[in-house]
Amino acid sequence: MPEGTEFDVWQAALRSALERIAEFRADALIVSLGVDTFIGDPISSFRLRSDDFLTYGRMIGACSLPTLFVLEGGYAVREIGVNVVNVLTGFEEAR
Repeated sequence: MPEGTEFDVWQAALRSALERIAEFRADALIVSLGVDTFIGDPISSFRLRSDDFLTYGRMIGACSLPTLFVLEGGYAVREIGVNVVNVLTGFEEAR
């Protein structure tokens, strides 16, 4: 995705990926959870805000698949915990 990608574009890509996963009829989902898409991340150019991580967790949770999250990136040290917790909270809310 191009530098400066906002959440609406990022969310559309996630929605498309989740639709393909549903068509495939996956038995489980492994998510390489990188919160380096956060707007304040020092090495990323994405523009997701902390609240966006709640939404994206809900989208993944709505798949109703057994899911394993593997943390793989995020370098905004103060916000990394908030953003990871937001994904997991959104995931749990959708289940």
